Amino acid sequence: MSLLFAAGLAFALAPEVEESERLANSGDVEGTVRVLEAYVLTTPNDHEALWRLSRALYERGELLAQSIPDKQRLPVYARARALAAQATKLDPESGFGYLWEGVAMGRVATASGILSQLSTADDIERLWLKALSKPTRYRMDSGISSFPGDVYNALGQFYRLCPDWKAMEWISGTRGDIDKSVKYFRMMVEDDPNRMEGMKELGVALLCKGYKQKDTGAKAEGRIWLRKAYEMPHDYPTDRIDHGQIPLILEREKEACGYSRDGWEDLSEAAYKK
Repeated sequence: MSLLFAAGLAFALAPEVEESERLANSGDVEGTVRVLEAYVLTTPNDHEALWRLSRALYERGELLAQSIPDKQRLPVYARARALAAQATKLDPESGFGYLWEGVAMGRVATASGILSQLSTADDIERLWLKALSKPTRYRMDSGISSFPGDVYNALGQFYRLCPDWKAMEWISGTRGDIDKSVKYFRMMVEDDPNRMEGMKELGVALLCKGYKQKDTGAKAEGRIWLRKAYEMPHDYPTDRIDHGQIPLILEREKEACGYSRDGWEDLSEAAYKK
């Protein structure tokens, strides 16, 4: 069995969880889901299995987003959220449950239309900041998933995609902040400089900053990061999606603030008022 290290303690993963890690590292999303779904039927209180299944269901949703209508993915995210919440109940000092519950809620927002889900923004932000406060440390062998790298990624996307109008303060108690977005993506790239997704998202955030703040330097740096990401290996399923989308991001760079893997959002206050 492999040993996992968290908060200075070492413990063994169950063989089924270990197998799911092997499958996840190889990019076999459906195999990962299959192994973990079977395992949690008989062992429903294994925190390590629950958060990994939540993560795998999120990845299933990312792949389905390329071929099915957004609303059809909502049950996937509902189950991912429930699993992550249960993981938190079992181990509230681990950051994984908070992270993946927030990710599931965030994907409900992008699949439903962010402007229809603004009231959940502060709850999502709170979950991710809570995750970041935990001493959890983790890195998948492939580098595709890590902690706190995944939290930096989540917060970076949150502060870019959450509207930054003043009215957001009373709608949800929080608002977007493109400078925070860039900061978190720089932290993500520093945490794992070989992760394609981090480079891509930093590039998108810098383009967004450039157009919001009329900052030509940010635009130029954003293009550099996107081209660097495009040159990276892209064997993992979500990396293949990102690789295919980077040329479109560069083509539509003025709309970078509203980009996500599963679509483009009009985040203007005018669109909200319609």
